[in-house]
Amino acid sequence: MTFVPQDANPRVEFALEALQESLGHRFRDVGLLRLALSALKQPLTPETAAARQRLEFLGDAAWNFALALAVFRAHPEGAPGDLTRRRATWSSRGGLARLARRLNLPTPGSTPAGPSQRVLAELLEAVLGAMVEDGGFDAIRALAARVTGQDKDSAARPAVDAKSALQMAALARQEKLPAYRLIEKRGPAHHPTFRVSVTVRGPHGEIRIEAEGGSRQAAEQEAARLALLDFEEMGPAPHNIS
Repeated sequence: MTFVPQDANPRVEFALEALQESLGHRFRDVGLLRLALSALKQPLTPETAAARQRLEFLGDAAWNFALALAVFRAHPEGAPGDLTRRRATWSSRGGLARLARRLNLPTPGSTPAGPSQRVLAELLEAVLGAMVEDGGFDAIRALAARVTGQDKDSAARPAVDAKSALQMAALARQEKLPAYRLIEKRGPAHHPTFRVSVTVRGPHGEIRIEAEGGSRQAAEQEAARLALLDFEEMGPAPHNIS
């Protein structure tokens, strides 16, 4: 199904051109990209909403596989747990939202505080699905390799634990300290799994990340690490479409 816009807004056209440049994929059927971004214009017809959600489903599945393939090939000696964490950096809701900002994804212009992580993540998943539908898996695989390749310098960061680094980043911006909350503890007593959340205000608004670990401390460290990536993201604000 091809989405045909009702108007030809020059600002929208410019945003679509810029987005294709950021994605590294020139759409043969730009209608697919318009369909992916149709959530920016409400209300949608039931048919358009359903077609867009199908792209979102495809993008979610394809992106997870593309990231898994990219980190698997980039880290041939990596343990499964390490590979999973690397994939989660860009497949979690926070990671998708962060990537949406890096790609300068068009966003609704009617929200003063900016779109939520959920809105950004779902928009990007639909765009990724449109890429797969338009250019096959190679299009999204190239993007995954490029995105994960940009993080190779992460090992050179100062050797400070993630919770401390996130706290210092919040203090430096005169924000409230990160707040951690235990969501659940499951599994047997000898091998439990803790799921926690961390909430902190970053440069693009409130950040809330969930993560898991074999101890509460480990889960909090992982949540802080993922939140810190969002907190430190200081790229340009996304294009607004209004």
